[in-house]
Amino acid sequence: MKRFGFSRKDETNIQPNLNVYNRLDRQGVIVTGDMISVEKLICVLRSSLDDAVFRNPLLIQRETIYQGSYESPIDKIQLSDFSSAISERHLRVDIEFPGLSKERLDEIRATVTPTIAGHHHYKACGNRVSSMVDLAERMLEEGCPREEVESLLNESIIGLFPKAGSRINLEHVKIDGRIFDLGLAQIMRFDRKNGRLILLRRFFKQGVYDGLKVQKDPEDYAVTEAVIGDLSFRTRYFSRDKEYKGTYININTPVELYPMKIRYVDLEADICVWPNGEIKKIDDEKLEEAVSRGLISERLAEISSREIEKNLNSISIEEEREAYRFL
Repeated sequence: MKRFGFSRKDETNIQPNLNVYNRLDRQGVIVTGDMISVEKLICVLRSSLDDAVFRNPLLIQRETIYQGSYESPIDKIQLSDFSSAISERHLRVDIEFPGLSKERLDEIRATVTPTIAGHHHYKACGNRVSSMVDLAERMLEEGCPREEVESLLNESIIGLFPKAGSRINLEHVKIDGRIFDLGLAQIMRFDRKNGRLILLRRFFKQGVYDGLKVQKDPEDYAVTEAVIGDLSFRTRYFSRDKEYKGTYININTPVELYPMKIRYVDLEADICVWPNGEIKKIDDEKLEEAVSRGLISERLAEISSREIEKNLNSISIEEEREAYRFL
């Protein structure tokens, strides 16, 4: 189990007993195994990966599955508390690897085999991109210069990714694993050099903007400004007459661009800005709850808190009102 930082036998002299399966979306893995091994794996990953998300622990014992009715082992179990009988219990855990984790896993993989920069992100992009990455890494194994191989790969896959004028989906993933499609957005501007995207979404039904609690009217539109790899992005809402209705600043794992979508894990804590100049943090208690439940690490919560402060210190009401000019 060197893949996860285990020695051949650990200090308890128990051979790690784990089964690891790639998720169908290639955004993480499903792990099953005895409780001691799974808990140790989680500790190893938590110490190495800043934004990994640990979901849906299932306790399996004597052919009976208990879910949600026991104290989650993810952050409560102490290895020293186990008896030999406890090790007969098994756990199943869903582990997601967002942007920061993918980068770190690339670094770890590169220590044992030739690895293209962005390997884990590209492998999650689908079969065509994944196959091209496999070919590029075989070229590295054969001794081809890295700079030439990565340049050739980029030229080969760039046409598979969105560009200005493309329509893409916004995949908003909750910490608990629920996925929301925020609708189709058109890329109005895309600066590939710095990864900055300007997205336009139009609304056709009446409703209420989440967080802002402001009325949504038909023909309203949203201007989203996002930078690939950033830990937040801003969406400004306007009426059809360019009346500014407010800004919602989402705090998240790094924004990732895929051939048909943008994807990130929403970290619950957000910032709202209203036309009257009011600025407010919302739902930051949900971030702390996710830490206490063992879904994310304290380190990720700290990273998110710094991102919140950075955004609070950079808000200009005048700039928010004028964001429609980005189009």
